Amino acid sequence: MNAAVLTIGDELLQGFTIDTNSSWLGTTLLPYNIRIRKKLTVGDNLNDIISETQNILDDKYDYLFVTGGLGPTHDDITKEAFRQLLNDELIFDENYYNQLIHHFEKRGIKIPKSNRSQAMLLKTADVLPNKNGTALGMHLLFKGTHIFIMPGVPGEMREMVKNHILPNYINKTPTENIITIKTAGIMESHLAEKVTVLMEKYSKSFRFAFLPHFSGVSFRINRVDKNENLLKIKDEFFQAMKPYAYGINNDTLEEVLGLKLINNNFTIATAESCTGGLIGKRLTDTAGSSEYFLGSVTAYSNKLKTSLLDIPNDIINTHGAVSEETALEMAKGVRDKTEADIGISTTGISGPGGGTKTKPVGLVYIGVVTPENSMVKKYNFSYGRNIHREMTTTAALNITRLAIEQN
Repeated sequence: MNAAVLTIGDELLQGFTIDTNSSWLGTTLLPYNIRIRKKLTVGDNLNDIISETQNILDDKYDYLFVTGGLGPTHDDITKEAFRQLLNDELIFDENYYNQLIHHFEKRGIKIPKSNRSQAMLLKTADVLPNKNGTALGMHLLFKGTHIFIMPGVPGEMREMVKNHILPNYINKTPTENIITIKTAGIMESHLAEKVTVLMEKYSKSFRFAFLPHFSGVSFRINRVDKNENLLKIKDEFFQAMKPYAYGINNDTLEEVLGLKLINNNFTIATAESCTGGLIGKRLTDTAGSSEYFLGSVTAYSNKLKTSLLDIPNDIINTHGAVSEETALEMAKGVRDKTEADIGISTTGISGPGGGTKTKPVGLVYIGVVTPENSMVKKYNFSYGRNIHREMTTTAALNITRLAIEQN
């Protein structure tokens, strides 16, 4: 089955908002044997929306997924575009408008007049409920193409697809033909060396792809021969990629680390300088992290390093704030202060300034202290300030994962 995606909004074309809806739809629909063959983005222009949609319908796709332009403001014109294109009619849904009034009243707000437009719906459409927002979605069947018109807000669109479109309109059992192995702490070329023999062995029945990112390398296995055992092949590749492989598909490093902490009955605390609390943020992104995450100290200044983490002044004076010695003392200090089982620390130079010949921009030390041992790892992530912080955070989580596995 073939599908097209049409995303609508000037903010997408102008770069103010990144389109994550298309990529999410692509990966979500693939197990249902629905492949995105075309993706278009148009601005908030009535004629452009109509003409590009007409071109897609002329190509006779099985599905068309449309996101954006269902809000209450003047530039939300998606419904009007489809009214004209399909020669349909917009009708006022008084019941839904009363629900909107109640929704705003619960928040202590008088409903704005502009929100009345969100109760205007295409006459021939089925309504797609929106649990997370005020813009209803719609489904239409036009000359063999299923058209789904959805909000552009990712959280609203995803809920609509998962809880309404997939069970009610796709109505298939997903088949798993693709598995992605997630790795951290290894370069793409080195990872390729580890699995070259396996890739050659299974090249007739599978397709392989390396997907590098600053946070790690994902390895995608695509089953071509449906008679092959995908899970067995996955296990072989995962084993070959150890200790760098940490998860499958949507697993995140922080989720995997969290499970290891729970399984070992460990608690953890962080002392962060250059990462500014990002490790703590990623740990607490995972639901249930209160079982193991005790807290974080963001000790950016030397004064806080000494006063909150009890780092001796002579350590910083002798070796500097960015040093192996300071990183180790930071990890020990936060572990002692919070009585956690594991302490993590980061201290480095994210840039763009602050570097020297001996300590260049990008230098970072990561300390990890566990009940069994302590270690400090040195890296140089010289890719710019934000990427430096992202890579440092990922490295810290991965080092901690490995430290627990080696205990």
